[in-house]
Amino acid sequence: MEESSKGDVFGRRTFLDYMIGFGVTSWALLTVYVTGAYLWPSKKSIGTNTEDSVSIPLSDVPEGSSRKIRYKANPAIVVRTKEGVFALSAVCPHLGCLVNWHDGEKLIECPCHAAKFDLRGNVLGGPSPKPLETFKAEIKENVIKIG
Repeated sequence: MEESSKGDVFGRRTFLDYMIGFGVTSWALLTVYVTGAYLWPSKKSIGTNTEDSVSIPLSDVPEGSSRKIRYKANPAIVVRTKEGVFALSAVCPHLGCLVNWHDGEKLIECPCHAAKFDLRGNVLGGPSPKPLETFKAEIKENVIKIG
């Protein structure tokens, strides 16, 4: 029996060693990819608008919700509340993560390090060194105009 095991080029133990190594390597690469994708905003187009103004149908942003768009080739977030409509940069000044609107709390929050902003872009908490950039937004004839 020992003679046949010495003659095996690729035995059971070697096969298992390779499979475990492949599994650990795959897990590590996937972890690095997912972490990188989470921390850095996507370069994929959210929209293709690079114009000085954007028009969005009012029905696309119901009251109490938000929508991410591309404004001047950068991600922006449009928020509609009872007070009106607000347009701000969707990129957190801290590390460049994309921010999200939380209707229950009536604030904009960065998922990376919990920076919080009000509807005017002012910092309410967290590590952000400066406020979000704001853009002019208004409702005209059932259309939200930004810029």
